Amino acid sequence: MTVDSSPETQAAPAVPQQSLSTAAARNLTHTTKSAPQMQEITSRWLLRMLPWVETKGGAYRVNRRLRHTVGDGRIEFVQEGSTVRVIPRELGELAVLR
Repeated sequence: MTVDSSPETQAAPAVPQQSLSTAAARNLTHTTKSAPQMQEITSRWLLRMLPWVETKGGAYRVNRRLRHTVGDGRIEFVQEGSTVRVIPRELGELAVLR
């Protein structure tokens, strides 16, 4: 495709265009429209349960699950970036708090 950008061939429209040209409208009607990837095969209840996470490229849902074992004699922590939190139920592992 070649584009001629010489000033004498491009006439400035007197009135700004308010709608699509016929060719552009025809192109839009013949494009393939599909659901976002994975949306068709993911359950609705799962989509409602997952939290939205803002990222630089868009919004994505992240499924995070917290798993810990109580009664193993160890205190576990959750680390998210530079933030470290103690899991409250894990404090029962300390003899002083039993």
